[in-house]
Amino acid sequence: MAGFISLFIFSNSFIYKFVFSYWEVEYQPIKEQYDYGILLGGMISLNSTPNNIEFNSSSERLLKTIDLYHKKRIKKIIITGASGSLISDLKEADCIKTYLINSGIPSKDILTETQSRNTYENAVFTTKLIRKITKNNTPECLLITSDYHMRRSLLCFNNTGLAVDPYLIDLDKKYFDFESIILPQSHILFEWKKLTHEIAGYITYKLVGYI
Repeated sequence: MAGFISLFIFSNSFIYKFVFSYWEVEYQPIKEQYDYGILLGGMISLNSTPNNIEFNSSSERLLKTIDLYHKKRIKKIIITGASGSLISDLKEADCIKTYLINSGIPSKDILTETQSRNTYENAVFTTKLIRKITKNNTPECLLITSDYHMRRSLLCFNNTGLAVDPYLIDLDKKYFDFESIILPQSHILFEWKKLTHEIAGYITYKLVGYI
């Protein structure tokens, strides 16, 4: 019985979204245009190459970035992140840059930061890059990452002294159909995995003083 109850709780969309609503960053509208859209890595498999990219479930942040650029909401894209692996020399930012160029975005509008291997380093090295290349002491920056990852990311960037706005989708998450309330959904188990991993990362960053 305990197993059945656990399965119901952790595969129930209504319960997950209710809990997630306390974790997500509150929605705020963005400015008309930004100097930089900062795209955080973590979107591709370690098996990827510049010419053969395998995307994972976080690739929605890349699609958001492309859309923002074409709508002229961001002037330039900064891709931040290496592989995050201690045994791989894959440079994720370089792979994504190649993808964006092949998608029709000019190379001059794409900057890369390839030193960082975690969210804290994303913030530190990206801040250094922006301060090096811009003459404006207060550039307008938009932070683009997945919704579950935004809270920790935003605090990391704020800790570097770089002012960034979070890019969030204003979705009505209060709406539920009958099936989402009573029927188990297998993909919600994976959503719980991502959320608990992110909360653990948040607590760890708090303990070591990154945020």
